Parts: sequence; structure tokens; C-alpha cells
Amino acid sequence: MKAHQLINFACFIFLIFFSCEENKTQSSTEELANFSTENSAEQGNSKTWLMKLMDKKPLTEEEYLALVPASLQGFPLQSKEPKSGLNGFIAFYSKEEGSEHPGLRLEVIDGAGNNQFQHVNAVYKMLETVRSESGYDFHSEIKDHQGERILFVSKTRKDRKDFQLEYIQNQRYHVVILGNQVGPGEIYGAFDELQNNQFPK
Repeated sequence: MKAHQLINFACFIFLIFFSCEENKTQSSTEELANFSTENSAEQGNSKTWLMKLMDKKPLTEEEYLALVPASLQGFPLQSKEPKSGLNGFIAFYSKEEGSEHPGLRLEVIDGAGNNQFQHVNAVYKMLETVRSESGYDFHSEIKDHQGERILFVSKTRKDRKDFQLEYIQNQRYHVVILGNQVGPGEIYGAFDELQNNQFPK
């Protein structure tokens, strides 16, 4: 009789254990399926906005130059010109004319249109992974900053450091901010100003 009860008890424990393991496996499978679906949807969304860029109409040269801010981080605009070979512009900001003076350089490349789309697509792929790299005269880091994925680079040149920040604005424009004899505060400050002065979508 005792042996019979022992066998029944062992079977009962086995059924409970098997039932728990089955639920665990089902739960893990569901979680994996949900993650895969979310991940695919996320990738689909990123591809969707990139593909839509091909159908967008680029601005005219005059319209790009009209987007140039009159000042950046207290530095007045010294000059602006169209970006050679690409849709966009280059602008120089400094208290005095000439590249030897402290200031900022702003480069904006529009990804609208079939030809320009490839440029922004390449930048997007570069910014996908968070990473940090260093060499004897530079440090670069891809990270999240105020809801944007950015590349921040510091370069050592003789007795000074120069800084550069790159990101994609409005899922359309590749923005590059370069500093000349200015600190990272001015670079991040320029980023903040440009976030408040959105370019057309």
C-alpha cells in the first residue's frame, strides 16, 4: 500500500514539474516571438522613412541657403555657400573673418531625392551601433544624446583640441557641426540651437 501511494505521489510531482516547464517554454517562446515582431516592426519603420526620402523633392539652392541660421552660439554668420555636388549648404560662423579665428562650421546635406538618399542611408547605418574608439590623436563615440543618435569626435592638433558632432535631423538631413578653437560646450550648444530651429521635413 505504501509503495502504491509513493508511486502516485511521484507521478503527481512529475505532472506538476512537467506542467511548469511547459508553461515556462510557452512563455519563453511567446516572449521571443513578441521581441522578433517588435524588432522587425522597428527595422521596418527605419527602412520606411529611408525609402520615403527617395520620393521627396530636394529644395532649390536658394531655399537651402535661406535655411542658414544668422548666428550660432553667439558667433555671427561670416559666409555661406551651397554644398558642392550634394544638396545642402556650408556655413561659417566667427566673430572675425578668416579660418584662423575661433568659430563654428555647419554642414547640412539633404537626403531627399534618389541620389542623396544613399548618403543619409550610409550615415544612418554608421550611427546604428553605439560604440567608442580612440587613437593617439582622436576619440570618437556614437551615443544617444537628447533623443538623437550622434557621433561625437575630439581631435588633438598640436596644442589644442577640435570637436565635431554629426547626426540626422528630421529623418532627412545629415548635420555636421565642426568647431575651430572652441570647446565641446559650444558644439553641444549649437546642436541645441539647431534642434529648436528645425529644417523643413
